[in-house]
Amino acid sequence: MATNIFSIGQSALAAAQAAQATTSHNISNATTPGYNRQVVVQSTAGGINYGYGFIGQGTQVAEIKRVYNDFLNKQVMASQTTASSLDSYLSQISQLNNLVADTSAGLSPALQDFFTKMQNLASTPNNDAARQAVLSAGSTLAARFQSLNDQMAQSRTSVNAQITSSIGTINSFATQIQELNQAIIKAQGSGGGAAPNDLLDQRDQAIADLNKIVKVTTLPQSNGSMSVFIGNGQPLVLGDQVSQLVPTPADDDPTRLQVSIKTSSNATILLPDGAFTGGSLGGILQYRTETLDTAQNTLGRVAIVMASAFNAQHKLGQDQNGALGTNFFNVPVPSVVANAKNHVAPPAATATATISNPSLLSTSDYRLDFDGTNYSVTRLSDNTKTTSATMPVTVDGVDFGSTGMVAKDSFLIKPTINGANGISVAITNTQKIAAGTPIVTSTNAVTDMGLVTAGNTGTGVVTSATVDKATFTPNSTQTYTFSSGPPSTLLLTPNANVSVTTAAGVTTPYAPGAAIPYSPGATITSGGVSFVLSGTPGNNDKFVFSPKPANTGTATISPGTVDANYAATPLGPAVKLGFTFNSTGSTLTPNGSVGAVVVTHTDGTTTNYAAGANIGFTPGDKLTTGGISFTITGQPANGDQFYVSPNTNGVTDNRNALALNALQTANTIGNTSFQGSYSQLVSLIGNKTNEITVTNKAENARLTAIQQEQQSESGVNQDEELSNMIKNQTAYQAAAKIIQAASDMLNVLFTLGG
Repeated sequence: MATNIFSIGQSALAAAQAAQATTSHNISNATTPGYNRQVVVQSTAGGINYGYGFIGQGTQVAEIKRVYNDFLNKQVMASQTTASSLDSYLSQISQLNNLVADTSAGLSPALQDFFTKMQNLASTPNNDAARQAVLSAGSTLAARFQSLNDQMAQSRTSVNAQITSSIGTINSFATQIQELNQAIIKAQGSGGGAAPNDLLDQRDQAIADLNKIVKVTTLPQSNGSMSVFIGNGQPLVLGDQVSQLVPTPADDDPTRLQVSIKTSSNATILLPDGAFTGGSLGGILQYRTETLDTAQNTLGRVAIVMASAFNAQHKLGQDQNGALGTNFFNVPVPSVVANAKNHVAPPAATATATISNPSLLSTSDYRLDFDGTNYSVTRLSDNTKTTSATMPVTVDGVDFGSTGMVAKDSFLIKPTINGANGISVAITNTQKIAAGTPIVTSTNAVTDMGLVTAGNTGTGVVTSATVDKATFTPNSTQTYTFSSGPPSTLLLTPNANVSVTTAAGVTTPYAPGAAIPYSPGATITSGGVSFVLSGTPGNNDKFVFSPKPANTGTATISPGTVDANYAATPLGPAVKLGFTFNSTGSTLTPNGSVGAVVVTHTDGTTTNYAAGANIGFTPGDKLTTGGISFTITGQPANGDQFYVSPNTNGVTDNRNALALNALQTANTIGNTSFQGSYSQLVSLIGNKTNEITVTNKAENARLTAIQQEQQSESGVNQDEELSNMIKNQTAYQAAAKIIQAASDMLNVLFTLGG
C-alpha cells in the first residue's frame, strides 16, 4: 500500500511540475506576438479494485492544451485585413488630398492669378508690362499643372514600389508557412499526435501577418498542415507546394504594375486588381484604381479643356501686328499604347486618338478592340461599349482611328492622362497676344460727302455740299468733269437730271447728258446731292461725290464677333461689308463684298440668304456671314447704313481679351467651369478621404474590441498566472508530503520487519 501511495505522490509531483512549467512558459511568452495561453489538462490515473473497493492510482497529464478560439481568430483576421487595407488607402489618399487642396500650392491660386493678369491686360491692352505679366502667369499656371501631375506620377511610382515590396513579403510569408506546415506534420508524427502548440502559434501568426498584406482564406488539412488561398481563391500554399507572386507590367500599360501568381507548374496567372479586397496590397490597388487614376485624368482634363478653349478664342483675336491669333498654349495629345500581345507581323497595327470636342471629355480611359469584323471602343470607367464596322469612331469628344488591326488586337487609350504634364505656353512674344478682334463695325455717324478732287489742276473749290437722303440713291457716285471750252461747262456722269441755281436765285434745269454751263458760285443739284462750285477749275478737272449720309434712325450695330470660319476667309485690308436699310419692305441691302448671310432670329430659328439678296430685317436678329456675326437693334431710317471692316488699328482693342476673360466662368467642362471642375476634384478627394478616415477609425475600433475579447480568452494574464504559480507550488509541496508520508510508512515496515 505504501508503494502505491508513493506512486500516487510521484504522479502528483509530475503533474505539478508540468503545470508549473506550463505556467512559467505562459509568463515568459506573455508578450510574444501570436502566443496563445497554454493549460495543463489532468485526468485520473484510474484505480485498483482491492475487493473492498477501488483505490485510485493518482493523476496523469492528459495534454498541454492551447487555449484557442477559432471563431474569434477568424473575426480578428477579417477585421485586421480590412483595417490594413483602409490604413494603406488612407495613407496614400491623405497625401493626395493635402496636395490638391493646398491653398497656396494647389491649382486654384495659379488659375485665379492667370485670369487676373488677363483682366489687367483687358484694361490696358497696349501695355507691354501687362502683356508680359500674362505670359509669365500663363507659364506659372502651366508649371503648376505640371507640378501637381509630377506629384501624382510620384504617387503612382510609389504604388508600384509598394506592390513590388508587398509581393516580396508575401512570398517570404508563404515560404515560412510552408516550412511551418512541414515542421508541424513532423512534430505531430514524432509526438504521438500531440499538438505542437508553439509551432501552431507561429504558423497562425505568420498567416495573420500575411493577412495584413493580402486577404487570405485558410483550409486545415487532415495531416495538420494549413492551405492558404488569396485573391479569388488562388492557392498560395497548398500542402508542401508554394506558389510565388510576381510583379507584372500590364500588357497595355508597361508603367502599371499588376500582380501575377506563378503556380507550382510554373504557369503565370494574372490576378485582376479587383481580386484583392483586403490587406495593405488591396488598399493601394484600390487607391490607384478609384482615386489616383481619376484624379490624374481629371487634372489632365482641366488642363486640356482650359488650354483648348483659350486657344480657340485666342485664334479668333488679333495681335498687335494685325495678324490673327495663334495657339496660346501647347496642348498634349492622348496616350495610345499597343497591347503587348498584339500581332507583330508587318504591317503592325496602329491606333490614333484625336480630341475633337474637349468639352465632352470624360475622365475615363478607353480600350480599342477589333474582333476581326467590328471595332469596339470601351469606356473603362463603366464598361460602356461603342461598336462599329468602320473607323473612325467618336466617343466622348475623342475621334478613335486605327489601321492594320487584326482579330484580338487592342490598344489602351488615355485621352487626358498627359494633359497636365504636357501643357505649356506656346508664344514668347508679347505682341503675339491677340487681345483685339480682327473686325470693327460702324455706321454713318455724320454725313461724309466723299468728295475726291485729287489730280485737279485748277482753282475750283467746292463748298456747301449737302445730301438729301430722301432723294439720294445709297452707295451711288456722281462725277462732274469740267471743260474749259469755250464755253466752260460741266458734264455729270452717270447721266442724270441737273438743276443749277445762280447766285441771283435763277434756277435752270438740264436734261441727262446735257452740258451744264459753268457759273462760278452757282448751286448745282442732282440726285439729292447739292454743292457750290467756285473758282476756275482746270480743263478735265473732276469733282467726284460718293456721299455717305449720316444715319438718322435709332438703330445701332453691335461690336461684332468672329468664329472659327473667319480664319479661312478673313477680310482684306480694303474690304468693307456694307448693309443699307430700305424702309420699303424693311430689308437690308448688302453691298458686293457680302457673301451668303444666315440670320438667327431671337426665337432661335434661322433664315438663309444668298449673296446679294435683300435681307429681311427684324431688330435684334443676328446676322452671320463669312464667320462674322453682329446684331442691329433699334429702328433704322431709310438709307441708314451699317458696316463691317477689318480692324486696321487694333493695338488698343481689348474685345478679345474680354472674351478670353469670360472663359474663366464659362461652362466649358460639361456644366461647370475650369475652376468648378477642379473644385469638384478637390471635393471628390476630400470626401473620399473623410469617408476612408471615418471607416478606418470605426474598423480599427472594432478590431481592438475583437482583439481584446480574444486576448481575454487566449492571452496571458500575468496576475492569473502568478496565482497559478502559487497554486502549482502548493500542489508540488503537497505531492512531496505524499511521497514523504509513503517513505515514513515504508520505514515503519522496515523497522517492524527488523
